[in-house]
Amino acid sequence: MTDIRFADVSEWQGNVDAPSYIGGGYKVIICRTHSGYKPDGCMPGRRDYFRGQPFTALGWYQYLAKDRDAATQANEFIKTIGTLKPNEFPILDVEEGSGSQTSRANAWFKVVDAWAGFQSTLYASMYFFRDQLGGVGSWGSRPLWMAAYSSNEPSDKHTFWQFTDAYPFPGIGKCDGNLYHGDAQAFLKAVRGSGYAPAPDPTPKPTTDPQSMVQLVGSDGRQLILIEKSNGSVWFRDQGKENAGTWQAWKSLGTPGGK
Repeated sequence: MTDIRFADVSEWQGNVDAPSYIGGGYKVIICRTHSGYKPDGCMPGRRDYFRGQPFTALGWYQYLAKDRDAATQANEFIKTIGTLKPNEFPILDVEEGSGSQTSRANAWFKVVDAWAGFQSTLYASMYFFRDQLGGVGSWGSRPLWMAAYSSNEPSDKHTFWQFTDAYPFPGIGKCDGNLYHGDAQAFLKAVRGSGYAPAPDPTPKPTTDPQSMVQLVGSDGRQLILIEKSNGSVWFRDQGKENAGTWQAWKSLGTPGGK
């Protein structure tokens, strides 16, 4: 079985070189979106930057603050993300609070699941799941992301595992490392469930017509490809924000001289 490893990052990872990370074979990444009090310090710039990269799966998470209403935090999280894209999924990070945190987590899920159209992922440590979230068995088919820094993977039910806080990723450096048993597309299906659709191919399709090509990258990470064909016409492909990195249809810019 194929295993994949991938990073989760926040404002504490100030510089993320996504092309180097992806070029190293890492097609999945998770990013903190909201601290429970305010958007992550790298938002919204990192959100737009990551959306301009060819990730197979892109996760957004909110740390649930113990002293604020969970539904209020959920709505702030949604506002920070905007429209959820086909290769994206939301995550609730529950790490603090005394006593059972199940009702607060469910209050968050009631808001976010309805917005996403599928079950969001729940993150907690192995012991927090056992002691304050009713045990993993109480969460049914919801995707579970379990933290346990150990050389041995937990035997408790989980979808994927955060096994270290110091995995050396290209383009990032040492940060949280995670493991999933399967490939990136299988991972996307596991975390989106009924909301799954294959991630779009972000690579422009080649043509047989002789051509010269120029590829540009904007400040927000989106790509623009200009192609001059053998007949002198100029064509382009643009990674529009609204399509979350999917390639728009080819459109003609006309021939030189505006004809």
